Amino acid sequence: MKKKGFTLVELLAVIAILAILVIIAIPNVLNLYRNARKNVFLDDAQSVLRTAKEKYLEDSITSTPKNCYSSVDAPLDLDAKSTLEYKVEFSATTGDITSVKVQDKNYSAEVEGDPVKIDALKNLEELGAGSAYSEDDLKCTAAGAGA
Repeated sequence: MKKKGFTLVELLAVIAILAILVIIAIPNVLNLYRNARKNVFLDDAQSVLRTAKEKYLEDSITSTPKNCYSSVDAPLDLDAKSTLEYKVEFSATTGDITSVKVQDKNYSAEVEGDPVKIDALKNLEELGAGSAYSEDDLKCTAAGAGA
């Protein structure tokens, strides 16, 4: 009478092959996760930039626009789930953006001048920093706060 089933050697070979596949797959999955978080930050930062420009234009039509919008003292109407801290400064004479600072718990970005796209960012986890900018760094100064 013949018994049907797998031998111990066959089972160990299958387990070894599965272990090798997992070892190869895990770094790729982790990279996908990191890239997704980075892309969400960049998209949210672009949203802050776009919203600040829109708010500046809206304010310039209806009243004297502010020269600075900040999550600390002059917040924009952003998506409720956004956890970004930001500061966007405008030139009082030309209305162009002069500086942008954006951060969340994982990334920060700072751009001088009128950026078309925010792409220079720092990973705060890799730097071992809890925050790139303090609350004072993100406050609009009296001169930059506008009317």
